[in-house]
Amino acid sequence: MKDLRVSIAALALSCSSPPSVAVPDRDPLELSTLEDLNADPNILEVNLEAREADKQFGTTPVTRVWTYNGTVPGPLLDVKVGDRLIVHFTNRLPEPTTVHWHGVRLPAAMDGSLAMQAPVPPGGTFRYEFVLKDAGLFWFHPHMRTDVQIEKGLAGVIRVRGSEEPQVDEERVIVLDDVRLKEDGTFPTFLDDTSKMMGREGNTILVNGIANATIAVTPGAATRWRIVNVANGRFFNLRLPNANWWVIGTDGGFLPKPYQTDRLLVAPAERYDVMFVAPSARNTEVQLTSEPYERGHHSGERDPIVVAQVRPRDVDAIQPKALPTAFRELVKLPDGPVDMPITLDEGTNDKGELVFTINGKVFPDVAPFMIANNSTRVFEVKNASDMDHPFHLHGFFFQLLETNGVPAPADRLANKDTMIIPGKTTVKFVSHFDEPGMWMYHCHINEHSEGGMMGEIHIQ
Repeated sequence: MKDLRVSIAALALSCSSPPSVAVPDRDPLELSTLEDLNADPNILEVNLEAREADKQFGTTPVTRVWTYNGTVPGPLLDVKVGDRLIVHFTNRLPEPTTVHWHGVRLPAAMDGSLAMQAPVPPGGTFRYEFVLKDAGLFWFHPHMRTDVQIEKGLAGVIRVRGSEEPQVDEERVIVLDDVRLKEDGTFPTFLDDTSKMMGREGNTILVNGIANATIAVTPGAATRWRIVNVANGRFFNLRLPNANWWVIGTDGGFLPKPYQTDRLLVAPAERYDVMFVAPSARNTEVQLTSEPYERGHHSGERDPIVVAQVRPRDVDAIQPKALPTAFRELVKLPDGPVDMPITLDEGTNDKGELVFTINGKVFPDVAPFMIANNSTRVFEVKNASDMDHPFHLHGFFFQLLETNGVPAPADRLANKDTMIIPGKTTVKFVSHFDEPGMWMYHCHINEHSEGGMMGEIHIQ
């Protein structure tokens, strides 16, 4: 495990030691790690195996799950910017699969989508190898039958540290998920129209694979949570009482200027990097909740749900480190004429089946965009449907230009690879394409992408 720990002081950037507050030796929320097979400090080389295993979620009977190296979620890969990641992947599942490295800028042949890679058959192997170009939190998952394979447990996390990281007292990776289980602990095989429309929302909420989770914090600590939503369809609208989120980063890494919010909406596949001061009173438990959010079809009328209990440890409160006020500068990409129009919609096919479309077509019948390498392109995404769709672009970041004709706030510039497109809303994005190959874009509600809401960009 190679983990570069660096920090920034209150207003200036400087190197720092690891977080100063000790955490319990046995933390049920700690993610698994993998043995590094390479002695080079700039290479992380691991064996990754997709295989079946048994797991118990709360008090439900044992569930047969699909895992990376036997755990749900899969392992945390800890690397730093510039490191080379080598993954020797073996498929021990009863069906073909791939590994997609979500949000990572990498060669197209390593992206794990069927546009560029043949499926890895049962018993087959594949060597993934690429350099980590960007600091941030990324994740990996299959890109075959994603609605089934991710739901069964196939998801892992990559944490890439940069040369300038915030100084914190505690840091934790938070993997949000849910699963739908029958009373006997098995996954339902039948998917009703509501699940197809909204995405498969589970009856069991998970934090780092744990149901009814308790997150321990040190009273008064400057706490950093790096959050990823790996659920099929659930949007998490997070609220933690008496602790405003200080958002310091998102999909593509740090923001130039952090901002505060008392709600943090995290759509499937999005990541948020937040800091907050932990509650200062020892043994005073609060609930991390997901508040109602209207993403279509009266979903905003639901009750709040408890995501986890947040429990201060039974120790004296500490004086927190100062929260950062500024990070790196981002290069703002230029606006221009729209040359990549995309319309998202939903409907039924001639069999009466629910389908999700791009420009009126169901994948693979969606016409690909053909563009030149090293070009900056503006694409307009129109959501003609009544519900939100988290739009994901493989291999590249994009920047929001405007929403319904209103320019994006200048102080919210961010590099994103996944963004919510609200129902009946039109947005403009800009992206720079500098890696040849065939790349996917799609809705990251897995039932929607599998239902046809997916397209390709061919960079020549």
